[in-house]
Amino acid sequence: MKGVVLVLLLAAPAAAASQPAARASAVDGLVGAWTGNLSKSQRDEDHRFAGATMRFEVDGEALLLILTGVNAAGNTVSSTTTYYPDGKEYPVEQVPGTVSIAEWVGPRTLDTKGKKGEELVGHGTYEVSADGQMLTATIWGTDARGRGFEQVIVFDRQ
Repeated sequence: MKGVVLVLLLAAPAAAASQPAARASAVDGLVGAWTGNLSKSQRDEDHRFAGATMRFEVDGEALLLILTGVNAAGNTVSSTTTYYPDGKEYPVEQVPGTVSIAEWVGPRTLDTKGKKGEELVGHGTYEVSADGQMLTATIWGTDARGRGFEQVIVFDRQ
């Protein structure tokens, strides 16, 4: 977890009216607490954390991602990332010079990107299963040491 940078559709006018309802449904499906299921996950060799929980909360227009976990050294680590799922760029306070972009790419999928200048430095998708009981986080990026990583982390709803 430490150093991980956690780091999209044209609609016909008739469909546009239902867009806020679809977005609300996507938010509702994502919001809540999730526990990492390490046996179903594909962790990067350099990011072998021992456990993770994730919670999504709504704060006005913002979507908060609160991560807590135990890293490979056995230390508890945590972070909070704020997303505005509207497709616009927002500065990332914890990483000066970096912006995040988040948007809904389907009825159950949040897509997030991190950019430094024009360079894409991280990408993540958070997809909730059709039954709402599993969340799959597919993430790639560059960590604090400048190393690339990729992982798929499966979470079960708490």
